[in-house]
Amino acid sequence: MQRHSWAVFSQRSQTNPAQTELTFIDLLSGDRARLTTPGESFSLTANGVIFLDPLSRQVKLAKADGIIRDHPYIKLAPDASHVEWAVSPDLAHIAWSVSRAEGDGLITATWLADVAAGEIRELLVYGPRAGIRLKPLGFGAERHTLYLEAFADGSESHSPYQRRAGLFSLALTEGELFTRALPADPACLCAVGFGGGLMLRLLPNRERKGLDVEVTRLESGERQIVPALSRDGYSEGGAILVSADGKRAVYALSRIEKNASPSEIRSVLALVDIDAGRQRIASSPIPALLQPLGFTDENRAALFTTRRGDVTWKIDLEDGGLIEVADAVYLGVIGDR
Repeated sequence: MQRHSWAVFSQRSQTNPAQTELTFIDLLSGDRARLTTPGESFSLTANGVIFLDPLSRQVKLAKADGIIRDHPYIKLAPDASHVEWAVSPDLAHIAWSVSRAEGDGLITATWLADVAAGEIRELLVYGPRAGIRLKPLGFGAERHTLYLEAFADGSESHSPYQRRAGLFSLALTEGELFTRALPADPACLCAVGFGGGLMLRLLPNRERKGLDVEVTRLESGERQIVPALSRDGYSEGGAILVSADGKRAVYALSRIEKNASPSEIRSVLALVDIDAGRQRIASSPIPALLQPLGFTDENRAALFTTRRGDVTWKIDLEDGGLIEVADAVYLGVIGDR
C-alpha cells in the first residue's frame, strides 16, 4: 500500500498579516486543506504542524484534516513566560522547554516526547537564573543527544541572524542524564548550526573581512577551520543548514550597511564543502535576508526563502540556477506512520 503523504506550506494572510494560512496538499489525490490562524514558530512534526498561538498563549496542533487543536501534551500554565522546542530530523520526537519567573530569575523545565505516542519524559529543571532560560536547538545522531542553549534574554537583538552562546549537550540515556559544555569560545556570540554529527560556527575573520566556518565533529571533538570568503561588505552570516550526511552546508551571508533600509540589504547563499575544507558563493545577490529550508536532489540543490517574502526558491548549488517552486514557505512532507 502506498503511504499517504501531504506536502505542507505556510503563508502570511494577504488581508491580515497577523494571520498565517497553512496548506496541506494530499500527494495522492491533489486535494488541499487550508486553514488560517494567528501563530508563530510554525514547525513540522510527524502528525502535523505545531505553533504558538499568541492570542490564547497556548501551543496548537494543525492537522491535514483542516482542524486546529490544543496540543495534546505541550501545555502552558498561566505563569509561563516562554516556550521553545526542537523537532528531531525524522519528525518523530520533540523536545520543549517552558520557562517561568521565580523571584528575580527564570526556571526552565525541559521535556522529551514521542510525537505519535505522546510518551513524555521530563529531562531537567534549570535555574532560577536572572535573564537566562534554556532553549532546545536540535538532536544528535539517532536522538541520543539533545543540544541546548542557556539563552540570555535580549541577545537576539545583536544581529539580523541568530547568534548563540552557552551551548551544551544532554545525553538522552535511559538512566542518568549527562550534560557537557560544547566546545566553543565563550567570548564569541556566533551563528551556530547542527547536523550530520557536526556543529558549525561562523567566526569573524578580521583579516579577510569575512567569516571562517569552524566545523566540530561532536563525537570526537575534532575541529577544522574552513577559511573565510573575501567579499567586500558581506560580514553578517547565519541561518546555517547542514546536510544529513555532514558533507555540505549552506548559510546566508549578508551585506548590511549602517542605517540601510530593508531594500538595500543584499544577501547570498554560501556553500561549504566540508570534506574539501573550502567555501564559495553559490547564488547571485538577493535584496533580502535569507533562510535556507533544506537540501534536495541528493544535496546538489537547496530550498530557501526570504525573511520578507512568502516564496520558496530552489537553487542549483553547482551552477547557481534559481527557480521559484512555491508562492508559500515549504515546511516539508508528513505521512501516515
